[in-house]
Amino acid sequence: MIFSQKQIRRRFAERFVFLAGMSLAICAACCPQAASAQSAAPATTVVGIKLMKSQRGALAVHATIEAPADCSQCAVLHGSFYEGQNPWEVFFYLRVPTSEKSIPGIRVNPGGIAIRAVFVEKNSIPFSQNGNSVEFELPVDPRERSSTLELQTNLEWPGLTVRIEHAYKDRRAGPYARGPWPATERQAALNLEFGLRAAIRFLGLDQEVYSQGLGTIHLMGFDTNYPLGHEDSPPHIHIILRWPHFAGSQAPHLYLTSAGLLRGDVVTVDGLPNIGKTTVADGTAFPAEDYLGQEVYQTTVERNGTLLIERSGTKQTACRLYPAESAAKIGFAAGVTVQCDGATDVHVHTLDNTELGVLQVWVNSDAPEVYRYSPDTAVLISANPALPTFAPESEK
Repeated sequence: MIFSQKQIRRRFAERFVFLAGMSLAICAACCPQAASAQSAAPATTVVGIKLMKSQRGALAVHATIEAPADCSQCAVLHGSFYEGQNPWEVFFYLRVPTSEKSIPGIRVNPGGIAIRAVFVEKNSIPFSQNGNSVEFELPVDPRERSSTLELQTNLEWPGLTVRIEHAYKDRRAGPYARGPWPATERQAALNLEFGLRAAIRFLGLDQEVYSQGLGTIHLMGFDTNYPLGHEDSPPHIHIILRWPHFAGSQAPHLYLTSAGLLRGDVVTVDGLPNIGKTTVADGTAFPAEDYLGQEVYQTTVERNGTLLIERSGTKQTACRLYPAESAAKIGFAAGVTVQCDGATDVHVHTLDNTELGVLQVWVNSDAPEVYRYSPDTAVLISANPALPTFAPESEK
């Protein structure tokens, strides 16, 4: 269903009433009876493991993993996104008890190939390989969702996080496993993230949300490697005002066409999956509200596939994002021109070399910003210029 801006505001106002009801329900669930019922089932967590192939492209034949026999709560998970391989790695997921700091004696049959490294979450762990057997001690780090297969680099500034999902064609999986490779959409998303960074900084939105403790604006693209079943399709970008405690944040999905332009905006609510999706018509502004119910900014996917972001409140200003002038059939994939009220145009384009693990960002053709990351995990190695050190939201 497509909503007008008036309907959007009413819908999200109703959501705050719903959140209040949820809070009461949660409190009610904290009674002793509920606690005793939960304590009857030992807590477990899902841990991802990936074994990096010594020879890229080598085929592992019938690779398997075994949990130790003396761990009754350990279980190997099966299914298309719990186990598999690509030219880079063989991966598995295990369910393990959170009461243990580590699980010794994990054994893997790597399917007849040599292994150069074993990663759990983003950490390389010690292992031994004797013939067709790899053995290691599995660290247990309880978390809501394992990050082992995610190929995302986070660049963080006060009030603003830019997350880059690195698109490896030979790691494609899930909805992107077959069919046309979304190279145009992926490049358009990357350019738009940094074009939006320029707009947000001009509008002062990052400093506003940081100084007032309203959370962080997150700019994100889309995964193409199906980490833990995250389909992330069709291609899109996010502009999320993420609240300090996550749940309740509005999460717009601004969809990208094969021509590298924007079309359509579908909004979900973080942490509350039972709240239905809201479809925002092109040409209709969507308000980003903080956890106090105040509008901070609004975004509009224009009917011509471009983007408008406007600051709300007493200092109303706007920035418009257009494809670079050189764009023909690839839209924002050619680059982004940022036109802000009363300011000189800013031109942004990017290049992500996933083979080397090097992301470059050009702003007005100046010397590029350079971000180096591990091709194995996407963990940031270095940044030039350096990223700032600042107090996180929880410590302010």
